[in-house]
Amino acid sequence: MRKLIVAAREMNGSAEQLCLQCGLCCNGVIFADGELQPDDDTARLENLGLKLKRGGKFHQPCAVFVKGCCGIYADRPSYCRAFECALLKSVEAGKISADRGVIIIRKARSRATRVDLLLRKLGDTHEHLALALRFRRTSKRMNEAQIDAGTARLFGELTVAMHRLNLLLSQKFNPQ
Repeated sequence: MRKLIVAAREMNGSAEQLCLQCGLCCNGVIFADGELQPDDDTARLENLGLKLKRGGKFHQPCAVFVKGCCGIYADRPSYCRAFECALLKSVEAGKISADRGVIIIRKARSRATRVDLLLRKLGDTHEHLALALRFRRTSKRMNEAQIDAGTARLFGELTVAMHRLNLLLSQKFNPQ
């Protein structure tokens, strides 16, 4: 967290730097996948490490998002270049400060970490899949199985944690 606040203060209002500190649109928290656009050089992006699936889509978490950073930021797909979350737009418009943006990012990351922890406790270790997909798979598994009271309690905690994360994402990150 301290690193994020220091970075936000050092950027002198540069909202783009806030984006680079976040990564929620790349790590599988906001999106399950992205889609290449007609002007994207598919072969070049694949050579840079982007893993594509049928139809020109790429999974989230993104294969080139490593250690909280886009490994191909300067060459990222058009879809990624065009996306601006509502939080970034609010900072750019001066509606909230970059410092406040960092606090919101920290809260979203904390909630995503909580969801991930509960998913792992319930047996889902597929961290290469988007968080929402992991939640749906776990929900289906829990609803189809006979579960004990402890598992039911964990699943209830997971459901509430996912709801809290989705609420924050819809209020602060999803474009209107």
